Amino acid sequence: MAMLVCFIIINSIAIITAQPYFDDVLFDIQNQNRFNNYINGPPPIFNVDRHTQYGYVRGTSYNVDSRDSFYPKYISVFLGIPYARPPVGLYRFKPPLPPDPWDTKFLIYDATHYRPSCLQPASEQEKIRQFIPNFPPSNFSEDCLYLNIFAPNRTDRYMPKLPVIVFIHGGDFIGGSSQIYNGFVLAQRNVVVVTFNYRLGPLGFLSTKTLNGRGNYGLFDQRMALKFVYDNIREFNGDPENITVIGHEAGAASIGLHLLSQNTPLNFRRAVMMSGSDLCKWSIIQDEHYPLEQARFLARRLTCNDRNVDVLLDCLRQRNGLDITNSATNIWFPDEFGGHPWRPAIDTFTDDFIQPIFTRRPIELRRLGLFANISVILGTTSDDGAIHFAQQPINLAVIDKGFSHHDQHAYLNMFTNRRVQDRYSFERQTFAYEYAETDYVLPRGGDMYLDEEGITTVLKYKYAHWPQPDNMTMLRQRLIDLHSDEHTTCCVADAARFHAQRTFNSSYMYVFAYHSLTSVYPYWMGAPRGSELDYLFGMPFINDSQWMPWHGIQRRQVFTYVDEEISNYTMQLFVNFARYGEPTPGGFLREYTPPSLERPSGLIYSPSGYALRLNIAWLPQLVQNMTYLLIDRYPCLQTNYRFDAAGFWSEYWPTAFQRRLTPIPTKYYKHAIMNHRDTTIVMFFLMGGLILSFIILIILCGILFIRVRTESKQHTNKNIINHKQTKFINNE
Repeated sequence: MAMLVCFIIINSIAIITAQPYFDDVLFDIQNQNRFNNYINGPPPIFNVDRHTQYGYVRGTSYNVDSRDSFYPKYISVFLGIPYARPPVGLYRFKPPLPPDPWDTKFLIYDATHYRPSCLQPASEQEKIRQFIPNFPPSNFSEDCLYLNIFAPNRTDRYMPKLPVIVFIHGGDFIGGSSQIYNGFVLAQRNVVVVTFNYRLGPLGFLSTKTLNGRGNYGLFDQRMALKFVYDNIREFNGDPENITVIGHEAGAASIGLHLLSQNTPLNFRRAVMMSGSDLCKWSIIQDEHYPLEQARFLARRLTCNDRNVDVLLDCLRQRNGLDITNSATNIWFPDEFGGHPWRPAIDTFTDDFIQPIFTRRPIELRRLGLFANISVILGTTSDDGAIHFAQQPINLAVIDKGFSHHDQHAYLNMFTNRRVQDRYSFERQTFAYEYAETDYVLPRGGDMYLDEEGITTVLKYKYAHWPQPDNMTMLRQRLIDLHSDEHTTCCVADAARFHAQRTFNSSYMYVFAYHSLTSVYPYWMGAPRGSELDYLFGMPFINDSQWMPWHGIQRRQVFTYVDEEISNYTMQLFVNFARYGEPTPGGFLREYTPPSLERPSGLIYSPSGYALRLNIAWLPQLVQNMTYLLIDRYPCLQTNYRFDAAGFWSEYWPTAFQRRLTPIPTKYYKHAIMNHRDTTIVMFFLMGGLILSFIILIILCGILFIRVRTESKQHTNKNIINHKQTKFINNE
């Protein structure tokens, strides 16, 4: 009887817990496409023209069939508008120039289709094809500096202008495309959405630390695109004084670097940094990583003279852009600092036309308070490093079931060993770079410089799950946290702390933890890097309609009603921030999508409506509590997101590699007749000969001393005898 009661209780609890999920699935089946405005037949499509400083552009306007008067009836889409001159030929490895005007030719620019994305390695192209399967290789070109505008079509020129959202894509500075991020759905929230391409890889970030090869061309492209938007967005119903720039990963790091620019107007009012900041280790290439030597490596692979910098750049300008991009993938660089050297570099050069982006290390400028004081949102996902963790050389079956105590220790040993070996390889390169132009060489000694065992022990202690040391799923989660903390959490938390110390402008932080029931990722991966982008750009509302401007984008999963609500919620938070400077002005989500409030999530258990539960006031960060919004199925406010881990990776981890078990060898003169080993051998024999000679000398001196003493005694005895004989003779 007791077992029957327990069985009934357990089943009741399971049914109550799972009821909301089954309700969502049931509702989706019974009400397919209820919130989809793009299914009911072909909507009217017509061309629309807008004027820019360089001439007229012609885009396409689409009927949205909105059910609420607050939202626009038509969205105009302008694709592939040039914001700079093509960076080809002599313009390669140079900051961008304004585009050539086309109005002098009495032409209307065709902005009805995308232009090529920037050149990138094949591995990065495949990542784009995960979203656009039929993306052809011919759609990558060095001529790629174009932007796309998604704007509500408003015919009343005297209505207030709309806030503008400019999105900078990520891709680790070597990949990505604006075509992945379709702003059509987001623009229906009465904002103007802009996406654009910028130069990537060596074509965008090769630096020779000279004025002619200053690097940061991708950042200069971004600055040019923002200026184009500021100068022309009014013609697209946008407010140039209310521009919010949003960046993800490398795009977020780029925004952080733009905030450090001192002598150039930002051309934006607010910023959102998602999964990155300028304080990340991978955000720039430090001077001690020798950007010039990385450029020389690339030049030698392309048979260019690497001694004279100007000759090197001229030679690279004559090479094929795709060959440069492919050759750059073979340049080794430590994984801890991003795995490749094509990143923003410190720029101390100034000319009359182009001011540098940042002139010192970001952390130094931050500590001096030399960064723009504007309202910002910083955030990350709860399992940012899950994808990187899954790509490690581990048996997937082991990952699925969890990690034992032994497995976790073995993984941490492997992790530390790879970091240590990278440091050794980097030191070998550093020694070669540092003394290449001098008369001295610094040889590398044995392989036991670093305290590898001590570093591993610290990691084992830091990422153990002490409440349950043998919990296999938690040990797996702790390894995901390790990758998340190292790559993203530490630098996002550090940047959030700097902005929270500023007054007059608010800073906010979020952690996106929502995992869809139909996600393409397994449940243990949680919310990996980039999860929030699908919901920010309204992917749950994109469908197979051939009449809408999806341009090949395909959904990677079937989205549920809750996914649509989370997407609505995420979009409204960031739209509110762009419009009012607060995600929840007055503590509420203003203009929340009315259709989504009609249906409660649980048909029986939540009559007040699931969407109403999302209406959480997002408070700004204060130094005392560091509040952040946890975006999940049921959002909530929490404080102090993993600042202890941020301190570990920002402060302790660099010092762990400063402790050495053996001293660093001393440098020697490299033009000597003999090398270091031969010199040591010769010195050994010379010292041995000198010591042997000294011993022989001592022995000879001893022998001579004994001989002299013997002869002296003999001479003394002879004198005594002679004296006695003389005395005897005299006596006689």
